[in-house]
Amino acid sequence: MTILILRYFCQPTRMADIDYIEHEGVVEAVSSQLIKVRIVNESACASCHAKGSCTAADLQDKLIDIYEVKGNFTVGQKVILMGRKSLAPKAVLLAYIYPIILMLLTLSGTYFTTNNELLAGGLALFILLPYYAVIYLLKDKLTRTFSFTIKHQINES
Repeated sequence: MTILILRYFCQPTRMADIDYIEHEGVVEAVSSQLIKVRIVNESACASCHAKGSCTAADLQDKLIDIYEVKGNFTVGQKVILMGRKSLAPKAVLLAYIYPIILMLLTLSGTYFTTNNELLAGGLALFILLPYYAVIYLLKDKLTRTFSFTIKHQINES
């Protein structure tokens, strides 16, 4: 059993093995380098049969930019957006885990060095400014990394 688990995790991933997250959307704008697609992001209860009488139903429109385009798309066309599930842990690390670790290290390091709680707390919060500034400076690279691909919807109705 252990060998099977190790084999699963240690084998190189092939493109066919990658699972994708798929969203249906409608093309909003088309240019030579960019396609904007509107998707409806639904919470789990939004697809419930009682959503009309429930105030907890959550629907949100989101506009997604697609940079790598293969094929011809027109405004109003229904499409499918595909994003790799393997990028989700990387996004969670960048958005939540690394900042928390950075804050905790700064908090504990400053407190044990200076024995000043106010300074330690302030620096722990302040350390997020340069972190997110670096994230902002790398936004073009991150946009390319965390991107969706687009394909035609086969069975349009």
